[in-house]
Amino acid sequence: MTRRIIIWGLGKVGRALYEGFINSSVGVDFLILRESSKAKIDEMMRVSDEIPANTSRLSLSAESCKSIWSSEEVVVSPHNFFVSGDVVFAPVVDREINHIFKRCDLTGITLIHCSGATPIIAVNHAHSGVFYPLQSFLGKGEEVWDQIPVFIEGSNDGVNEILTEIALKLGVLSIEKLNSEQRAYLHLAGVFANNYTMAMAGIAKDLLTVNGLNPNWVLPILTKTAENFGQGMPWELMTGPASRADLTTIEYHRSMLENQPEMLAAYNAMAQYIINRPKDSSE
Repeated sequence: MTRRIIIWGLGKVGRALYEGFINSSVGVDFLILRESSKAKIDEMMRVSDEIPANTSRLSLSAESCKSIWSSEEVVVSPHNFFVSGDVVFAPVVDREINHIFKRCDLTGITLIHCSGATPIIAVNHAHSGVFYPLQSFLGKGEEVWDQIPVFIEGSNDGVNEILTEIALKLGVLSIEKLNSEQRAYLHLAGVFANNYTMAMAGIAKDLLTVNGLNPNWVLPILTKTAENFGQGMPWELMTGPASRADLTTIEYHRSMLENQPEMLAAYNAMAQYIINRPKDSSE
């Protein structure tokens, strides 16, 4: 049985997978894109072997991908496209995952989503799995996969073996099996570690900008914060007024934010959490 690798969608995760696959022994046989995206890329492939560099360096050519299918057509008649042995990666937004899996539930194929928040999808005929790379992808080029942990879950041992094999070919060094509940907590932790950390950095730069100060002045402390996070428990390394319950400084900061209620709300929430957080006996 021939295994064909198919990627459904070229968002940030889809692009990272595509670039990783075509630059490894995994390869990509087919892409599935919305009709509007497909038409644009088809035209580019006719004009040039590669899409120009100003489109995030996405390398599409006849050598790297046999064909591009319309997602609208695939959803209507999946049996006209898929054959037994196909492995379909669907790195799409969470709200689309269940619909794709239910519409393409065909015997012999393996459907894989890449979400941390969505559980493994129960299907009646196909195999199902999850390939979740814990990373923030920018969609601007190749990723260093040996530095990205990947968490897998399969509907059976065969799916886990396929996902492990693909991850190893991709160069992944850290491959872990997690069930859907465990992966959901990992995703939540990732939101705090990445999304909310970036939001705090954004607030810091906005605060400086609106007050006529150089927003780049906070870059060194952000870099040091990232370095410190990898050296030990973050709570042990934390400094600042909330960590020592310096209420005088906290009240002064609050007065500075009186005319910026959104920033004040974020400041209050974080300060109160840090002050009220139960302390370990070792702290």
